[in-house]
Amino acid sequence: MSRDTARAATQFFGGRICLDFANTVDWRTSGAPQELIPDYAAFLSWSERRGTLLPRAAAALRRLGKQEDVAAARVLREAYALRAAIWSAAEALRGAGTADLAAFNRMLATLPAQPRLVGHGARFAYDLRGRDLREPLWPVLWSLTAVLTSEDADRVGCCRAEGCGWLFVDESPNRTRLWCSSAVCGNRERARRAYSKRRAGR
Repeated sequence: MSRDTARAATQFFGGRICLDFANTVDWRTSGAPQELIPDYAAFLSWSERRGTLLPRAAAALRRLGKQEDVAAARVLREAYALRAAIWSAAEALRGAGTADLAAFNRMLATLPAQPRLVGHGARFAYDLRGRDLREPLWPVLWSLTAVLTSEDADRVGCCRAEGCGWLFVDESPNRTRLWCSSAVCGNRERARRAYSKRRAGR
């Protein structure tokens, strides 16, 4: 994660869509967390950057969101509730309790079938059409079901840098990953610890 919220909103260290969505609060476990998707338009921009919405779908939903601003705000509240539920599930998977699946199952009950895939540059994307304000939620939920029903569930980790709280799937051979990003939080934490040692030695 970055101290710059604009930059942080473009950093995808989780390895899975649902975990990257969980990471849309910067400095999540600090005393001053920073919201990276403050409104529905920001949610669409994040979805477009993450590749879960094609540009044409995001553009259509921006127009629809402006026309139906009350409904868009309701979807954003649902997104925040989903994000909090992912945090709770991640803590449970990491041994801190039992995941409450009730909220997930309620949302899953409203999901449509996954759409066909279409080419998007060198990758593929869901062929969502931008007709339902809830569309940005769907890829997050599809990703979440894949994580919870696979070996990924045993590999969910949390960045150990002070105040970060970002989640990831630990795909290191010995499951020894410590940071959301070694180049970002890892370097910052190593510098912080070195500074603390120098001060303690004075």
